[in-house]
Order: sequence, then structure tokens, then C-alpha cells
Amino acid sequence: MLAHGLAALPVIMLPLARSLQPSFGSVINWGYPSLWSRIETHASRFADLLRQLDSQGNGRIHLVCHSMGCIIGRLALADYEPKRLGRFVMIAPPNRGSRWARRLAPHLGRLSPPIAQLTDENSSFVCTLPAPRARDIGIIAAKFDFMVAEPNTSLGCEADHIVLPGLHSSVLWRRETAKQVQYFIEHGHFQREPCSAAGRQPASASSRR
Repeated sequence: MLAHGLAALPVIMLPLARSLQPSFGSVINWGYPSLWSRIETHASRFADLLRQLDSQGNGRIHLVCHSMGCIIGRLALADYEPKRLGRFVMIAPPNRGSRWARRLAPHLGRLSPPIAQLTDENSSFVCTLPAPRARDIGIIAAKFDFMVAEPNTSLGCEADHIVLPGLHSSVLWRRETAKQVQYFIEHGHFQREPCSAAGRQPASASSRR
């Protein structure tokens, strides 16, 4: 299951969905009206879909979410954790909030409630969420993300964390991102290049956690 972020549409996830389709067969590119309702409302709908899928068919249910979609996924899993839950890949997630949300909240927070929920203030909605119960979480941060700083993507309980080239949204369209998403779903960790002679990892990858 794929879920886009704030102020986006499913089309933004379409290249990634097409890349994953041959390997995983059924890919649901879920959409929702992201700007106008609180995150909990979207998460409730997402959880309902998880319940429905969990009662049908075989195989594992993997989540691949971008930006606010990752927070929706976290809340949905807190509401309902599928028996067939697989792995959860978060791309550019504001797990510890966004500085841009903090700047925009005084002006747009009433019009778009999720903006106020996603600020990087310690008391904000997203920053006070409990750690997710899902075990196999992989986080991809965008190297040139001006919306969510790389440290703010981390949960501290993820299985692996990697930084890839790209902006907050454009990272979704890179072939390397699709490759890493697929690799994590299959192996539970991201694929790394061999270490250099000096024993260091390439600059594009952060240390495994």
C-alpha cells in the first residue's frame, strides 16, 4: 500500500507504484483529501482499508508512505495492526516535525489542520506520538530536503535509515529510491555499496541503526 503526503495526489506516487508492481503484484496507490482534515481522520480511513485487506487473500501487507503519509500509516497501525503486516518504508517522514510546518502554521493552520499538527515544536501532535509498534521500519531521507530535516526523519527504533539524493518530493521519482524500497521490503534492510578502502560508507548512505 502506498500513501502520499500533504498537498499531494496519488499521481505523485505513480512512478514508484509502477516500479514496484512487477515484483509485488498488487499495489494499492491510496489517495485522500490531505489538506482539509486532521491526520487522525485520514488514519481512521487507512486503518479501515487495512482491516479489509487483512481479511482477504494471502501474502504480507507492506506499507510505503511519503511525508505525512508516514504519520498516517503510524496512526493507522496503532489503531489496527494487520495479522499479515509486512514491512513499512517511510520516505521523507516528518517523524519529529517540520520547520516549514512551524512557519506556516500561524497563517494556514486553521485552514489546513495537518499543518499545525506537523510542526517541529516539542509539544506538537506529531512530536508527542508514541513510538510505532511495527518492527520492520526502514526510513529514507532526502539529502536536499528543505521541508523535513534529515534528523527529523528518524524515530530511533527503525531497523535501517538511509539518505538518498533528491528533494522532499523528487526523491520519490528516482530509480535508486524504488530500488531501495524493494530491497528493504525483501530483506529488512537497505542495500549498501561496498565500503571504501578507508572503511567508510558512501556519502549517500547514513549509518545503519
